[in-house]
Amino acid sequence: MNKHIRFLKNAVLDRKVGAVARSSKYVVQNVLGRLTGPLETVIEYGPGDGVMTKELLKKLPSSSRFFVVESNAPFVKTLRQIEDGRLEVIEGKVQHLSPEDIQRFSGADLVLSSIPFSMLKPGERLKVVSEVRKILKPGGRFIIFNQYSRLMFKPLRNNFNSVSASFEPRNIPPCFIFEAKKS
Repeated sequence: MNKHIRFLKNAVLDRKVGAVARSSKYVVQNVLGRLTGPLETVIEYGPGDGVMTKELLKKLPSSSRFFVVESNAPFVKTLRQIEDGRLEVIEGKVQHLSPEDIQRFSGADLVLSSIPFSMLKPGERLKVVSEVRKILKPGGRFIIFNQYSRLMFKPLRNNFNSVSASFEPRNIPPCFIFEAKKS
C-alpha cells in the first residue's frame, strides 16, 4: 500500500504525471501476455516507479538491453535503485530524446509507453510515434497502455499497418491498451 500512496503523492505534486495510480496487475498481465519471441532490445517510455519494468525484467533474457525514459525525478531515483545490469535509466522527456539515444534504440524489438499522450501537443505525439516506427525492427511492436481515451488510435493507424485496441476496466482509472506492429 505504501508504494501506491507514494505514487499518488508524486502524481499530485507533478502535474505532468499522467496517472493517479500504478498500473494494475491486470494491465501488467495484459501487456506481458502480448509478448512473444525473443526480446533483445526493449524501451519503455514513462515507466513511473517501475511496476511494469520490474515484471518485464523477469521475462527478458540475460543478453537483453532495456532502456527506460522517465522525466519525473523521484521516479528516476526509484528506477535507479533497481539493480539489474540490463537496465539503463534515461532521465528526460520522450519528445526531447537526443539523436544519439534514438540511434542507440535502433533495431528495438519492443517499445512500451504509458506516457500521457493527451498532455503532449499533436505534433509531439506524431513525432514520438514516427520515431518509434523508425527504431523498431521489422516485426517489432509498440504497445501503449494506461491511455484513458482512443486519442492514439489514429496516429498509430497512420504509421503502422497492424493496430489493435483493447479496454481494461480493472485499472484506476479504466484504460485502453494499444498494440501496433511494424511490418
